Amino acid sequence: LRLENVSREYLDDVVKRSGLVCDERFREICERQGASKATASRYSRELHVERTFATDSAMTAAVHGEGAEERVAVVCRSKINIFNVESGERVAQFDQDDSIGGAAFNAEGELYVSNYFQGNVSVYDRAGVLVRKFGSEGSEDGQLCLPQGISFTGEGELLVADSGNDRVQVFGKDGAYLRKIGGFLEPLGVCVAPDGSIVVACWEEVHVLDNEGAFVRYLGSDGFVRYLGSEGTGDGHFHFPQGVAAGPRGEILVADSERKDIQVFRRDGVLLQRIGADGDSKVDLGSVKSVCVDGEGRVFVSSNGSLLMLS
Repeated sequence: LRLENVSREYLDDVVKRSGLVCDERFREICERQGASKATASRYSRELHVERTFATDSAMTAAVHGEGAEERVAVVCRSKINIFNVESGERVAQFDQDDSIGGAAFNAEGELYVSNYFQGNVSVYDRAGVLVRKFGSEGSEDGQLCLPQGISFTGEGELLVADSGNDRVQVFGKDGAYLRKIGGFLEPLGVCVAPDGSIVVACWEEVHVLDNEGAFVRYLGSDGFVRYLGSEGTGDGHFHFPQGVAAGPRGEILVADSERKDIQVFRRDGVLLQRIGADGDSKVDLGSVKSVCVDGEGRVFVSSNGSLLMLS
């Protein structure tokens, strides 16, 4: 039992009275719990819809920049819409292939979009011009089969959830194949946390890896777990997790299209809240396709054909 994670009432009423914890240890637990609350995640409170970016059939999204220059790309079936986050104004719109998998901006503001049926990745400059493509359909190294979620590491490497090949592939930003990470069943979403940890959403489970691609020491009595959560409809369970994102403090957000909600976990796996029609933050999300987070911790989620910004 991780005592710093239980309520103060439980500490006072049960732990202290049990006599199983010495006074010095009890004070240490209370101090640690107080420090944790002082630095509580913004996701410990209720979130609301701050803005809706109206589009035609929003499938996935990516966010880049900050302040007045922050942009969000909303990828639809045949168009990509770029909005200014602060004003809500659409600043660009351009055509794209009708086979969307995932989307991500690199540090320079180029937009990468994985093409699900074509087995490749398209790269657009800030003006919306297609500047290059890389990858081809297949199962060899560097080839893709039904690619879905994508995400950049802090070093500028691109992770691609290669769902048809049951792996995550790593590419340079120029499209050069670097390596692969296996051990998944149809990975659907991928993201990189601030500490470099890699989070991969698969059928009914979410894997957490270190920055080298090895499973992390995380939860469970022996310190090892292969996945965060398990199949089901209860808190901390998954049914069809399609999108994952990492918050500013390493929180893990999991968008589940069958549950029609987003579950937010602390980096150690403790559930902070559920966002959904009957969640802690009551937002009617419908079938959730993807989720991304900006530097302020605002949540962008594609749902019911539009993109919602929650804060």
